[in-house]
Amino acid sequence: MASEGGRLDKPHVVRRARRPEPVINSRNMAASENRDRQPRSPFEERYLAEARRICLELVPEPYDVFLFGSRARGHCEHSSDLDIGIAGPGPLPGGVSRLTDRLLDSDVPWRPQVVDFALVTDDDFRRRAYEEREPWRPAN
Repeated sequence: MASEGGRLDKPHVVRRARRPEPVINSRNMAASENRDRQPRSPFEERYLAEARRICLELVPEPYDVFLFGSRARGHCEHSSDLDIGIAGPGPLPGGVSRLTDRLLDSDVPWRPQVVDFALVTDDDFRRRAYEEREPWRPAN
């Protein structure tokens, strides 16, 4: 578009504002726990099964592998991340980066957050995660 002075005007660019990160506190956490669990779609079941397969392939026994967070509670959005917990007799040998990388390289469409609970120092976080977890492989 040319303006009166022959200068080209830049078209107006509309940028969408980023959604703020949700604030999680005891009030909205308790409210979400009281809602009924939403049934999983075939899409979600398919990719959770793929994530579970990868985790069980890479995490040795006797480590406990479980889903926690909004996907375990059944109160997730499509864009919610994938919270995976690892618990065992000590920190996972080699850490969680190999598992995280493998999940990122897979067809699983959600951002993985892999937590080694041997390294978690927040007792309240640990308690909430264990209360809502969905076991993928219980520790022996």
